[in-house]
Amino acid sequence: MTALTTLSDLPSHYAIKLKDNMLIKLEGEQADSYLHGQVTVNVNALDENTVRHCAHCDNKGKTWSVSFVGRHENAIFMLTNKDSGAHSLAQLNKYGVFSKVDITDESNQYTQFFLGENLGQMLLASYFDTLPSEPLTSVHSDAGWVFKSDTQRAAYFVVLNSSLVAEFEQKVKDTNGAIFEQNVYDAIMIESAIPSIQETGISEYVPQMMNVQALNGIDFDKGCYMGQEVVARTRFLGKNKRAAYSFSVPKAFHINAGDTLEKQLGENWRRAGMVIRKAELSEQTWFMAVLSNDTTEQDIHRLADQVEITCYPSPLPYSIEQAKSSLVKNRK
Repeated sequence: MTALTTLSDLPSHYAIKLKDNMLIKLEGEQADSYLHGQVTVNVNALDENTVRHCAHCDNKGKTWSVSFVGRHENAIFMLTNKDSGAHSLAQLNKYGVFSKVDITDESNQYTQFFLGENLGQMLLASYFDTLPSEPLTSVHSDAGWVFKSDTQRAAYFVVLNSSLVAEFEQKVKDTNGAIFEQNVYDAIMIESAIPSIQETGISEYVPQMMNVQALNGIDFDKGCYMGQEVVARTRFLGKNKRAAYSFSVPKAFHINAGDTLEKQLGENWRRAGMVIRKAELSEQTWFMAVLSNDTTEQDIHRLADQVEITCYPSPLPYSIEQAKSSLVKNRK
């Protein structure tokens, strides 16, 4: 594996094997209706060539996992990390016992990769007749499926049958593509302000506190699902006062999800929020934290346990503003 100093040094031809990711499969007569009642997006309206961000919540609207959801071979798949994915898998099976649905961990049957656009266009033609041209659109074949990322750096997510992995990795090497560990993927996602939950963040945040609505990951006009009342009330009554922000520090240091971030107020420092996602490169550290949603790029922060490290939030690549309303109409 190649070590990366900073994201600015990312080459045009690269591949990342997502070893820390998990793939949950739902299949069966009632798979659609069951998952529709569990996550924040309209699964019933999801077509086979579209992938969505979504959140899976408890009955208090606190998030168990944030994932991508899409279809492949008459099944629905959720792509997330192992920490929160294991929790979602257990909860889905717990509540799915009365539905005609099989819910399994398919992480051994398929292997996930994240490929830079240039390398993807070189290699993926061997496995797919076409490639998706728009973010969060997908194409399928017997080899698996691929969808284009919605990150600031153009790339592809590849969900490949595990029987083809050795061959695929050899093709990456034959093209002199750089192969990176998952920390580079995490940095790319943080750069685009795409959240993920580790063990310390499970059941801590309503989805809007992590900007899931800004990623089109909540359908406010759909009917009931786990935690829907809290999620809807947070939206339509304007109750959310938190948001997730990304930080980049030009040095390498150790940081954990769950670490506390402080904000400077005059000559004092006060608790601002908690880290939910992190990535450590050779000469750069990225992290994402949930803070007050009125945080600005001029607000100086520091880590409570490493007070010498100060930083400012990066500009968000999307809007988190919400209009207030008291009505929910046309639920589906």
